[in-house]
Parts: sequence; structure tokens; C-alpha cells
Amino acid sequence: MSQPAPVETVDLIVSSPSPPLPPKPTSSNSPRSLHRAGRWLIGVALVTAGIGVGVIGSRYFVSIPSSTDKPVDSSNEKSPETDASQVSLDETRQTAAGLEVSSMTPQPLTSRTWRTGRIALHEDRLSHICSPAEGVLREVMVKLGQTVAVGDKLAVIECKELGQAKLDAYRARLAVSAERELLTRTQTTMSNAEELLKLLAAETPIADIEKAMTGKPIGDLRQQLVGAYTRRNQLKEQVASQGAEGVVPGLTRRKTEAESAASDATYTALLEEARFQAKNQVRQAELKLKEAETALDVAKTKLLLFGLTAQQVETINPVAEGATAAYIVITAPFAGVVVEKHAVRTERVEPKDQLFLLADLSQVWVQADVFEADLPLVRGLKQGTIVFRSTVAGVTERLATVLYAGDLIDKSSRSLTLTAEAENADRLLKPGLFVEVGFDIGDRAPALQVPSNAVMRHENKPFVFVQTTGNTFRRVDITLGRSAGDKVEVTSGLKTGDRVVVRGGFTLKSELLKDQMAGE
Repeated sequence: MSQPAPVETVDLIVSSPSPPLPPKPTSSNSPRSLHRAGRWLIGVALVTAGIGVGVIGSRYFVSIPSSTDKPVDSSNEKSPETDASQVSLDETRQTAAGLEVSSMTPQPLTSRTWRTGRIALHEDRLSHICSPAEGVLREVMVKLGQTVAVGDKLAVIECKELGQAKLDAYRARLAVSAERELLTRTQTTMSNAEELLKLLAAETPIADIEKAMTGKPIGDLRQQLVGAYTRRNQLKEQVASQGAEGVVPGLTRRKTEAESAASDATYTALLEEARFQAKNQVRQAELKLKEAETALDVAKTKLLLFGLTAQQVETINPVAEGATAAYIVITAPFAGVVVEKHAVRTERVEPKDQLFLLADLSQVWVQADVFEADLPLVRGLKQGTIVFRSTVAGVTERLATVLYAGDLIDKSSRSLTLTAEAENADRLLKPGLFVEVGFDIGDRAPALQVPSNAVMRHENKPFVFVQTTGNTFRRVDITLGRSAGDKVEVTSGLKTGDRVVVRGGFTLKSELLKDQMAGE
């Protein structure tokens, strides 16, 4: 076949004639001359436009390639190999993007649901302080809202009943002291009497008895016993001295014998009486001491009921105290805050009147009304923990230990009350404040999970970024499972220990897509 002739490029140049000269007007002011001038100007404009078209056309050319020209083969050009799933970001840009990385650890796939609750006073740290007796308020030492320590004085009440009780206790204490002294003296006397009885039973001579009993008090029994003992011995000697019958007249002898027998009987009776008295008088003294001690214990107990301590009761001296003996000092049973105050000076008060409400606000109760539909939320929460928060109180989230999950459902509200204990050292939690109480729901079996905002999508495929080095991140396609709140389960693609970007992933996604587009 014959080769087609090459087509040469032709430059088309359009040349335009010179514009015609305008006709000379016969009269510049006549209407006809003006009309001819206008037509001339229009003609000049059309000629100028034609010249422009010619110039443009002269610069335009059409070239047809010849069959000898060969197409350029770019198959030999190679681009460097790059991993399209990786992206690098230096530390400065990571900080600017707010990049946050978390290591993957299997955790329970739970979420949190919120219910309305309230803050209440801790009833185990609350004291309703009343007057222990009827009286008159003479002094009030605290103000509403004041913080007090344990033992601080709150008020002083004048109570005549207390004054009388102190006097009774003081008198009973003196009586016990006297009875105890009497018992000691009786025990000593009766001990000496028993010693004398032993000497008399041994038929000890009077001189020896007097010598042995010198300085040992016995009382009336000594005189009676020694006198009867001496009388009996004298009559015995007299009977023995009269000898046989016929020495003295029989009548005299019989009279002496009768007197001796009588003295012997009297002496024997005195011995028996002395032995009885030795035991009885000691017993009587012990009983009187016991009665006095009982009366003292009763008086002390009465003072304890007025609020006095055992040490104060033991050291009371109403005689030395004078008029202040009738004063009752009311003190704080523990450290706390006076949240209510009803005590007014010079006011008459009775035991039924509440003077102060003292509360320890370092711990409070968190209570929530749980309705029947929410009963699964509190199942198994005994001695567990719950989370609560309050925006108005400036409390983001705090833990509270469950004290009582509730057992009784209210008939009207169809709810039970859950009670938990929370720390309140900063006093931000005010009793009566409404809060939000959080309950964990979901599966407690451990599972790999990531925050929902950590999951990126491209072409409807979910993926996350895993940090491989300090500045390098790799895209990892994942398979999603169950969701719980702001968490989503990852069933495949990740393993325990992977460092996943949980915040700032959009910056990495933008960099990755930008690199892919540049590569295309």
C-alpha cells in the first residue's frame, strides 16, 4: 500500500485593507453631514473587528500527526513502593490534633443509665439534742450553721431537780462512808469478843485475861462477860470451901450452891449471847453498808440521766458549787454542724423540746427511688457501688457505697428506696439536693471494645488506627459487634495490647486519604 502524503501545517493569515477616509462634510453643522459622519464611524468599527478576526485566525493552526510518529510508552516508569494503610504524624501535629491512644484490654461491655436521686442527711451521723430535764435556758453558746467539736458546750440549763439530785448523791456518799467505817469498827469489836470468849473457855485467870485484852475494844460485852465469869468462879470457890455437909449449916450451903448454879447459867447465857452478837452485829453492819451503797448508786444513776459523766458524778460537791450546782451543761456528742437551732435564752424547756439538730456532713446519704421496671438495676448491688453526679453542685462523678438496696415497695409510688453512703469532705453535696444516679447495664463478660468515636469509616467499611511506632499509625479494618452506650465491641481485627487511637482519628483519616489521592 502507498503511504499517505503528509499533511503540512498551513498558516491562514487574513489581511485587511486600510480603512477608508471619511468624506469631507460640506457643513459641519447641517443634519445631513452629521448623519453621514455616524454611518462612517459604524463602518470603521466593522472594519476594525474584521482585522481582529484575521489576526486571531493567522495564529491558529491545525496539525495532523503523521503515521511515522510513535506513541510514548510509559510502562517502564515505576513509582516507589508505599504502604497505603499507614500514615505518619509528628508529635507536634499529634498534640495539636489532640491525639489520644489507649491499649486494648478486655473489659465488661457495660453502659450506664441515669435515674433521679437526692442527697439526704446521714442518719447514723445525726443527733437530735433535747433538754434532759425541765428548766430554764440560761445560756446558748452556738449559732446556726456553726461547726463544733466533740465535747463543745452548746447551752446551759438551770434545773432545780438536778441540784436536788446532786445533794442526794452527796448525802448518800457520806452515808456510805459512815456505814463503811461502822462496819470496820464492828468487825474489830466482834473479833476482840471472839478472842475473849476463847480465853474464857480456856478458864484463863482474870489477870491474864486483862493483860491479853488490854487496848482491844469490845464494848459492853467485855464487862458483862468478865463480871459473869468472875462471879461464877467466886461462887464455885465458895461452894468448894464450905466442904462437906455439916461444916456450915445446910441452908447456907444450899443457898451458895443455888447462887453458883445461877451464876453459871448466867455466864453460859452471856457466852451464847456474845457468840450470837459477834456474828449478828457484823452482819447488820454489812447490811446497812449495802443499803447505803444502793442509795448512792441510785443517786449516781439519776445524775447520769441528767447527762453528767461518770467522772463528774464521782467528783460532785454541790456544797462547793453553790447555785451553779443546778446547771446542766449540754455538750456536742460528736463533731458536726448545727443545722437546726431552736434554743432561745431564758426560755423554759422540757425533755420533749428539741434544742439543736447536729449533723456530721463529712458523709451523706445518696437515695434513689427505683421503680418496678428498674428493679434489675439494683439486683446484686448490696455492698456494691454506684455513681452519681450533679451539675449545679459542680460534682462530675463520684462513687457511693450501697448500704441498703431496698426491700419494701411503696404502695402509692410503686418504688423502693436505694440508700448509699458518699464522702462529702468538700461539703459540695447539700442534703435535699437532686442528683443523677448511674446504674451499670449490659454484659459483664470481658470483651475487646473501643469508643464509638474511635471508629472511622471509608466506603462504608469500619476501621481504626493502631499506633505501630511513636509517629506511625496503621489503618486496621475491624468487625463490629454489640454496642453499649458510647462503647462498641470489636469481634475481629484487634487483639489485646494493640494501641488504638481513641481520639483525634479524623486527623489521621484526612492525612491518609490525602496521601492516597496524591498517589493516584
